[in-house]
Amino acid sequence: MSMVSLTIHRALLGIAVIVMSGCGWSLPEWQAKAIHDDPGSYKLAKSCGDDPEPKQNVKLDLIRQLMDSGKLYAALAHLDEARSLSLQSSYLRAEILRRTDRPEMAAPLYRELLESCMVGKGYHGLGLIAGRNRQINEAIDFLQKAANELPVDTRVRNDLGYALLLGGQFDSARNEFLTALELDGGDRLAASNMFLLLSVMDKEQEIRVFSTHMKIDSETMEQLRAQAEEIKATLKASGRIDMLREQGLL
Repeated sequence: MSMVSLTIHRALLGIAVIVMSGCGWSLPEWQAKAIHDDPGSYKLAKSCGDDPEPKQNVKLDLIRQLMDSGKLYAALAHLDEARSLSLQSSYLRAEILRRTDRPEMAAPLYRELLESCMVGKGYHGLGLIAGRNRQINEAIDFLQKAANELPVDTRVRNDLGYALLLGGQFDSARNEFLTALELDGGDRLAASNMFLLLSVMDKEQEIRVFSTHMKIDSETMEQLRAQAEEIKATLKASGRIDMLREQGLL
């Protein structure tokens, strides 16, 4: 249900459904009051990412900086103080809640983004939650949709590639990691993920060439090899590793 294109009545009904079915999640009291007092302004604020008020966007920039520095709880406190109704604030709140182990509270906020100009961010967040819950096929589906919406976002490409790797889809994972590397040659996460993929596939010659080219240090390589063994064990337990060997991928 779109909060942008439908009537205000339908929009508020959609919010009510989220509140009732959000696994304990509910709107802050100030936000519910703002929607009730001025639904037109709420609809405008939700029409696209940034807040209509420039001062609020300055506050959101501060919150992003706090998040980047790892101060997630401080960021959430400032977000509560800002009382922004924008989609960008909803996205930041969802990211903080997910990263502080409250995915059940983050998920309704990500779903809200699916009916907006930030649909790619919504799919990305839901994909990460699904991956965290080991729902690999669901994670791949969400992250593929995110990549379709955000094709040059290296973070999305990396996360999709990693989900594909966990799902035993090595060729597709390789394509995602190579895309991320070509979009940003200095992306260390993409480099680590590619090394991880090569390790899972036991491609020793390619590992040596790639690690030298990307200047991956020995300590990092050791950690990635250990992670690769864990992934192989998971694939074996699921029966996927035998299927991959039959296909000549291992």
